[in-house]
Amino acid sequence: MTDVVSLDRFDLDERLSVLRHRGFRRLLVGRAVSVLGDGLYTVAAMWLVYELTGSTAYTGIAGFLTGIPGLLSVLVGPIVDRSALERVLTLSELGQGVVVLVVPLAWATGNLTVGVVLATMPVLSLAGLFANPAQNAAVPRLVPSDALVRANAATTTVRRTVDATARGAGGLLIAAVGAVGVYVVDAATFGLAALVFFGLSVPAAESPTEEAGGDEAGPDEAGDEADPDDGPAGFDLATYRADLREGVATIAGSELGLMVVGSLFANFLFGVAYAVLPAFADGIGDASTYGLLLAGLTVGTVFGSLAASATESYPLGWTTIVSLTCSGALFAVGVWLAAPLVTIGLVALSRIPVGIYNVSVMATLQSGVPQDRLGRVSSALGSAASLVSPVGILVGGFLGDVYGAPTVLLASAAGTVLTALYWLVTPSLRRFGPPVDVTQGRFA
Repeated sequence: MTDVVSLDRFDLDERLSVLRHRGFRRLLVGRAVSVLGDGLYTVAAMWLVYELTGSTAYTGIAGFLTGIPGLLSVLVGPIVDRSALERVLTLSELGQGVVVLVVPLAWATGNLTVGVVLATMPVLSLAGLFANPAQNAAVPRLVPSDALVRANAATTTVRRTVDATARGAGGLLIAAVGAVGVYVVDAATFGLAALVFFGLSVPAAESPTEEAGGDEAGPDEAGDEADPDDGPAGFDLATYRADLREGVATIAGSELGLMVVGSLFANFLFGVAYAVLPAFADGIGDASTYGLLLAGLTVGTVFGSLAASATESYPLGWTTIVSLTCSGALFAVGVWLAAPLVTIGLVALSRIPVGIYNVSVMATLQSGVPQDRLGRVSSALGSAASLVSPVGILVGGFLGDVYGAPTVLLASAAGTVLTALYWLVTPSLRRFGPPVDVTQGRFA
């Protein structure tokens, strides 16, 4: 018994060792504060649109307008790779804090309409466009490569835990202070997150020759040494275009591109389901039920993220096939039963496999993509996801008005199982090995 306890303690200490890195801890705190506001905003915004219109078509439009600006994220990747990440994160939070105040101001002046709420959604998304690529690029600069799985597990766990708490409380807060009051809280959290990121210091990215320990190219061989006052060396329009092409080519020229196809289909299906959740929750409960459903989605992902480090030595291919199959089946049963507490529980369980998948794929990407390309690759992936997910939300919203929310949710669950089948019938994905075995630059 003593040996078991000692092993468990050792395993826990190993998983928490990533928190010893000061910069990573600060990144984690800033992200947590930002996500707190995001979670509350998600519940308040979607419910406010549904409350004002009573139509899933409008919630679909709301989700579409929120997600579609992400298409432009591919354009910000080269900028993120060549910018001070702490500055990018700080300005992103400040911008979102300003934009989110538009709705409370419209309410205070008697001008609040669904049009105002819808108009702020894409602008808020644009303000936060740099955040995810910058955060993804910062993680491997703040922790050693052998700690990436644990770092991503910790990041996802904290983010999802805070998000679940915010979304679970969102319905109750709407009842207490109204949806507009939640927007004011959001503005405060964005401001606090900006302060945290302002004190962050992220090291510069290593170049490919530095990663390999080489010194083949000196200033004379690489070209003229850049003037420090001129900004990043050689960063002009031609370089920008080349960086964009390189980010896309990194995805298309490896197994990463095949993974992206499956992930995009999964994102589309989640968008379809997300659009009709307010109507489904209203049919079996109220605003608090909606908040708890969103919280359940997040809580399940948290537990999956925690479990990801335990599966890092198993082949990613088979882990994904089993995970997504179980996820689709559990989600379908929860929707079919339509009993608030049971449904929330099964929905939460259905996201555990998804949490494992998310962390494992992110660690695979961060290990396999050279550090100096992570920003542009992450933003290219974000752009692709930002095309299919909003379209899924838009389609789901209109389908919900025609066929009803439960039918749309069941169809989404069936599609998740089809994603697992895609991994099964694609040889290179089915045989893909453990995330910890992915070598640096494999996707170069």
